[in-house]
Amino acid sequence: MFDPTLRKNYDRDGFLIAEALFDNSEMNEIRRRIDTLIAEPDHPPEGVTVGREGNTAGDRQSSLARDDSVRSAAFLVRFLPFFQDFARQAKLLELVRGLIGPRIKVFRDQALFKPPGGQAKPPHQDQSYFLVEPADELVTAWIALDAATTENGCMCYIPGSHRHGVFPINKDPKRPVHHVPDTGKLALPDPVRCPVAAGSVIFHHGCTLHFSDDNRTDTWRKAVIFHYATADACSANERLNQEVSLEID
Repeated sequence: MFDPTLRKNYDRDGFLIAEALFDNSEMNEIRRRIDTLIAEPDHPPEGVTVGREGNTAGDRQSSLARDDSVRSAAFLVRFLPFFQDFARQAKLLELVRGLIGPRIKVFRDQALFKPPGGQAKPPHQDQSYFLVEPADELVTAWIALDAATTENGCMCYIPGSHRHGVFPINKDPKRPVHHVPDTGKLALPDPVRCPVAAGSVIFHHGCTLHFSDDNRTDTWRKAVIFHYATADACSANERLNQEVSLEID
């Protein structure tokens, strides 16, 4: 049964940690499939796309990872039944429905990786990319495949930043793939770093400012991300509505 206190905390902070929601036995197969994708990035499953460290070359001043190191994948849920089943896990859906409502879909899905020496991701909002309305009806589930630590680039959140809506975007020619929010003179709280154990899930509001630091270790930090939305929510970008990963209800 969903605890209403969780929704209260989520509404206040813009994020919520479900520590060790999945145990090792539940994570082993998803890790195996992700590791295979990373090992064979030139031959992903049909429909799945793969991104490299070099795709964001402007951010690489402090990065030690190679340009061809795998940084991301997309459309795992959209095209692969295994990931569709994982996105339907009852433990996930109970929390998602408690946060945004009873009828839901996976609007978009990703896997994001930090290889050894991998680069930081600057502060951003998911909703600046997705433009889903109503804005409160998009929640991201960030699922840690490995322990995420302060050394390897755990998630960092600015509490309460979701209450300001989607910020205007400044263009940065050095970081063309990133949306850089312009928060103006707004006084925002200090960021909160959120190290979590493998199998943990962090849920965050689509407007919550978040970022991650460089991976300063010699091991990978891997995560799978499901962006859930209510069944009737849609994006101002019609192309994204045509690429919905999974209708659930």
